[in-house]
Amino acid sequence: MSNEEMNQKMEFIVEQQAQFAADVQVTREIQARDAKLLKDALLGVMDIVGSLTRAQMKTDETVNLLADDLKRLTQAQARTEESLKILINVVERHIHGNGGPANPS
Repeated sequence: MSNEEMNQKMEFIVEQQAQFAADVQVTREIQARDAKLLKDALLGVMDIVGSLTRAQMKTDETVNLLADDLKRLTQAQARTEESLKILINVVERHIHGNGGPANPS
C-alpha cells in the first residue's frame, strides 16, 4: 500500500470519526431537549393530578353534605306525613261527629 493510499484511508477514518463525534453531539442535544420536554410534561401531569385530587375531595365533601341534607329531609318528610295523618284523623272525626259535641239531629 502506497503512502497516498494510506493517507487517504487515514483521512477517511478521521472524517468518519469526526462525523461520528458530530452525530453523537446531535444525539446528546436531542436527548437533553427530550429530557426537558419529558420533565415539563411530567410536571404538567402532576399539576393535573393535584387538581383532580382536590376536585375529587371537594366532590366527595359535597356528596356527603347532600347525603346528610337528604337524610334530614327524609326525616322531616316522615314527621310531616305523621302530623298530616293525625290532622286528617282529627278532621275526619270532627266531620263525622266523633270528635266534637254531640250532633243534635
